[in-house]
Amino acid sequence: MQVILRGDDRVIKIIQKKQLSDAGSFRLSQFTHFYGENGRYLIKHTLTKEITELTKAEWDALQQIRTAPASYAAVMENGLEQLALSRYLVENGYDELRQYQQVAFLIKTMSRKPKGYKYYTIFPTTGCNARCVYCFEEGYKVVNMSEETADRLVDFICETRQQDMIKLRWFGGEPLVGARIIHRICAALQDKGVPFRSEMVTNASLLTKELAHEAKELWCLKKVQVSLDGAREDYTARKNYPDPVRHNYDVVMQAIQYFLDEGIRVSLRVNVDLDNMERIPGFLREIKERFGDSELLLLYFSPLYQNCSGEYGIAVQEQLFKMTDLQETLGINRTRLQQQRLKLNFCMADATENSILIQPDGAFHNCEHLTEGRSWGNIFDGVTDPEKLKAVTAPAKIDELCAKCPYLPECTPFFKNGCPIWSENCHEFERMKADYAMHTLLRGENTETDDDDEDV
Repeated sequence: MQVILRGDDRVIKIIQKKQLSDAGSFRLSQFTHFYGENGRYLIKHTLTKEITELTKAEWDALQQIRTAPASYAAVMENGLEQLALSRYLVENGYDELRQYQQVAFLIKTMSRKPKGYKYYTIFPTTGCNARCVYCFEEGYKVVNMSEETADRLVDFICETRQQDMIKLRWFGGEPLVGARIIHRICAALQDKGVPFRSEMVTNASLLTKELAHEAKELWCLKKVQVSLDGAREDYTARKNYPDPVRHNYDVVMQAIQYFLDEGIRVSLRVNVDLDNMERIPGFLREIKERFGDSELLLLYFSPLYQNCSGEYGIAVQEQLFKMTDLQETLGINRTRLQQQRLKLNFCMADATENSILIQPDGAFHNCEHLTEGRSWGNIFDGVTDPEKLKAVTAPAKIDELCAKCPYLPECTPFFKNGCPIWSENCHEFERMKADYAMHTLLRGENTETDDDDEDV
């Protein structure tokens, strides 16, 4: 056997300290994933992130242990001692769920962050110039941030921030609808000497060359996520712009180039389902032709949340991997599926100790998708509902089904507490993603994440 991907040294140091007992029997760890392809055999530990390549004999021996525990002597005779030391095999009765919780707690404690917020997700507006047919904000009241609120937000940031570099994330609605307010906030922060950088989620249709330059210089914009819907005809139908003469596919493609010309990293999020999938190959070839080999351009596919349930969602995921293979063949950079560190926070929703979301009216939230009726305070009055804040910040209980899942360390236990991207097929989705990541590893591709941000 040979370790071909080391994994997270922080986790490895914690769980491999235990001495093996020669008195009991050993079973397969809950946190394992097997993958075989073309005569090569891999096993991944989903808690440590380590991946080990096995010989056929070692693989076969492990299949036996999958069905019935093995004695210490049998583990040794089959040459599997290292798998036991690395906790792919554990003693019967070993509480792995408790192990996972302890590991996460210890690493969080050891890496405790400075007091204050590092990440501010800011809605300058809930208004948008598009009418996407799948928008989760349909029906939301349109609110634009006032100058008074923007000025108070600047003071709030100064009062609550960590002392090193902070990160602003502009969201909406369409944040460029509120470009004037973004300008006001960033100019004030620069005047006060606050070190910050920013990123944005945008449809990019309102961007001009001049605004792209301002975004680089004044907003300290380092990267943007531009939401697309594939080929021109799909984009036009799904974005559904009220003013398609001014805001359209060609305008957005030009805007992407404006960002790239300013040295701003662009991540293209391509929303897919079975209805637009057949035109994705042509779309990818157009992206390659338009933007060439730009190292600043990344592309990834995302199934629409509405289509993640049932057999439809599984079929979309299968097609998505085929499109990702084509993307690799064309040489278009992509964000990677696999991370080699235990993700302590899945997103902003469970990172309330150093992340906060501010709505246009100044209200506090912890999730960009679940804002209405869930606020516990605002930038003017502070915490106004301690009970809601307590509910938001309390550690999520691990669901009974999640507790038995091998992919728990790569997922999150709070999904079923209202997360919009939770799906009844989450186990199958995680299995498919793990298979694909190991498939790409065997092809010799780099599996490190392309996202340079630390955990939220």
